[in-house]
Amino acid sequence: MDENQIKEYEKKVQDMRSIVEKQEERIQNLQSEAFELANFYFLFQGVILTAVSRASISPPVTCFVRWLFFILSSLAATVNLLALFTIGHKYIKTLSQQHENKLEHHEVVQTLHQLRRYQGQSQSPHASNSESPVLPSKDIFKEAKHYLAFVLCILLFLGFAGVTIAGCLKIPCSKNECRRLPDNENCINLCDGPKCIKVCSEY
Repeated sequence: MDENQIKEYEKKVQDMRSIVEKQEERIQNLQSEAFELANFYFLFQGVILTAVSRASISPPVTCFVRWLFFILSSLAATVNLLALFTIGHKYIKTLSQQHENKLEHHEVVQTLHQLRRYQGQSQSPHASNSESPVLPSKDIFKEAKHYLAFVLCILLFLGFAGVTIAGCLKIPCSKNECRRLPDNENCINLCDGPKCIKVCSEY
């Protein structure tokens, strides 16, 4: 083994370390995106759910308003769930790739140390810092836990969306708002939910 081969392995160690660090940064960014998306989603659905609660105890709203709540909630759920699924898939895939690259980095470091020992070279401080801990082979159980956590998050989003959408559909509504009729008719509508009666004065 000559010096050029050792330098080649040293360069490979640096390249592998750079890849692992970039993947770690990507993982952190994906986590931040997921948390921001979740915060926005729950805040938006919470606002709709609050409006639904108030509408259910206030004078009946028009059916247009009820369906507007339903459409907004459904759109928010669909868009955010698709975005969350995409981010979650990228997150798990990047974690798996990072673990494989860590294994490869560890193997390259070990090979580099063997070459140095073969040539009788003393290990430099830089090489000591580049040594990676012994890593196990691909952990299927750990990867399964990541997928399980991902599925639970999706189910949580779906459950919250289901509550909000169901609440929208249960709002009582009337096709026409209760309103005072023209003054010359001396009549008003009194409504209780979707049912209304007309009350007119004799004068």
